[in-house]
Amino acid sequence: MKFTMKIKLIIKFLIIIFILIKKSQSTVFCPSKLRCMDETRLNCNNSLSAPTDFHCCDGFQCVPAVIPATDTQNQLNTTMCVASSSKQRKSKNKIQPSKTPPIMASSWSAATTYYNMSNGDTGWGYFWYDASHQAIRTDFYPICPFLQLYEVGIDANYIPCSVLFYQGQNYYVYPGVQTCCNYTFPAWQPDWLCQSNATFNGTVTINGRMADFWMIEWFSNFTGGGPVRNIRNMYTQVDSHIPIRFREDLDTGYLDFHDYVEGPIDQKIFTSVINGYSPCHQGHGHSGNTDKTCTRYNSQTLRRSWPCDNPTCS
Repeated sequence: MKFTMKIKLIIKFLIIIFILIKKSQSTVFCPSKLRCMDETRLNCNNSLSAPTDFHCCDGFQCVPAVIPATDTQNQLNTTMCVASSSKQRKSKNKIQPSKTPPIMASSWSAATTYYNMSNGDTGWGYFWYDASHQAIRTDFYPICPFLQLYEVGIDANYIPCSVLFYQGQNYYVYPGVQTCCNYTFPAWQPDWLCQSNATFNGTVTINGRMADFWMIEWFSNFTGGGPVRNIRNMYTQVDSHIPIRFREDLDTGYLDFHDYVEGPIDQKIFTSVINGYSPCHQGHGHSGNTDKTCTRYNSQTLRRSWPCDNPTCS
């Protein structure tokens, strides 16, 4: 009898643990308000049969657009939201978005693999995120995937590196050559897909898992050299906030996530990356900087020829 009672208690305990785990991984989605695409967003569609999150916001119209070919991008025939000459507010379609994006977990980590679409390189590493520390850390092995520095004869990217976003700053750290580069960059938030009005672009299969494809694409032309397509897309497990793939520009590459775990990250995971460097060199455009690795925006690959005068080299 006592043995039976113990078994029942163990089963109840396991059920409680299972419920707590499931609850901790429950998905919260962006508010289901009327969503729209802002100026310079690509792939708009104002058809009455299209979901509302593909409609341009008030004051903008969806027009045909051509993004010319560059050294790393093929020509793209698309549509884009541009300022409208009409001040009249559009009547909104009552069709709701097919899906709204998820809000990511406030703290999580995962093993990663990457594929560099510029040259076919592959690698691995680890990823940590904790909103309470305003921090992201990504380690890359066996070499950094940032080909731009290879092109100019700077060999720091032939070795492993860490990329850190921490409390409004962005660091590129190369332990093998004792180099750290420091830039200013806003903190990432768990609801970044909501803030950017990411549009649902269907369901795809990645590494045998079904994923929702959240698309954020826009155009820029800061250098005057012609329009450039910019991409920051996220693939999450279907109807979930669990990340499967992150793609930062199609001509750059993508990062796949494995062994995803939620939970607080020790702050030392982030601070230990930069504590050994004093000072960390100020990055591109900072007067008095003599470190050749830090005089360029490290995370760009083969976008355009250097130098360029803006953070995205677009």
